[in-house]
Amino acid sequence: MTGVIVVHGGAGFRQKYLNRGLTGVESAVSAGSEILMRNGSALDAVESAVSTMEDNPTFNAGLGSSLTWNGTVEMDAAIMDGRELSAGAVAMIHEVKNPVRLARIIMEKTDHVLIAGETAERLAEEFALPKRNPVTTTRREMYLKLKRKLRTHPTKNSLLLRYHPDLLGDTVGAIALDEHGDFAAAASTGGISLKIPGRIGDTPQIGAGLYADNRSGAVTATGLGEIAVKLALSRAVCSLMESGLTAARASAVAVSLATRLLRGHAGVITIDRRGRIAAVHNTKLMPWAYSTTRSRLSKKFPRGKIIAPLD
Repeated sequence: MTGVIVVHGGAGFRQKYLNRGLTGVESAVSAGSEILMRNGSALDAVESAVSTMEDNPTFNAGLGSSLTWNGTVEMDAAIMDGRELSAGAVAMIHEVKNPVRLARIIMEKTDHVLIAGETAERLAEEFALPKRNPVTTTRREMYLKLKRKLRTHPTKNSLLLRYHPDLLGDTVGAIALDEHGDFAAAASTGGISLKIPGRIGDTPQIGAGLYADNRSGAVTATGLGEIAVKLALSRAVCSLMESGLTAARASAVAVSLATRLLRGHAGVITIDRRGRIAAVHNTKLMPWAYSTTRSRLSKKFPRGKIIAPLD
């Protein structure tokens, strides 16, 4: 079976940083592809790809994460193995260098799926994971600029995004199918900018932000987290593929549903059981890239197929 890896840099990506984003997703997919080329696992490939993007301040994940209303950082991440539906996730992480690596530790070293806050941070210390201050000058300046425009928090994401569309951010995700026929998915985010502290989006919620199942395929979602949570968006795509739909058709159906029912920003990258891929969203931009073990060249794109774009 031909191995394949797909990554995205977020369905709310900003035009001014697009070139950096395209370079970033290309680097990430190359990192994951190298593992697949060596007959490595899909799980190792997606972890490597996402950690590469966590180390790139262009993206809203790891270094360069967005700031909450209080000026702090709360990062979320998750990883899933399609072989036995194993999964691990973290939320409200402040200074772990690569949250996706902590998510994998939770999946493999504990009986839990999602651990948040101080307990997760202590677990990272026990396993000697590196720390890092994720706040960059660019994110701090963006936070201060936007905070000056808002005297009080609007409480509703829809109001924030109406006046400040840049707040949607540029979360990251990766999915892979290896030459053994196994699927995996991983995702990481700093969350929506100026979010209320304690807010947890779709990324660490299995079935919403990501899903991987050898019986159907792999998916990661991006956009406004609450939309993906309400629709269990990633699980929905996998269910559609399991029923016989292609990656492209299942993704289009799911994103159309997000648009029609909830009028919310959404996007997905998908691989089905036959190794077919899709990148579908209703936003203007979603930088993504893919590579296969049949070809050593990675291919990058500023957008995938846009379904029912939101104004």
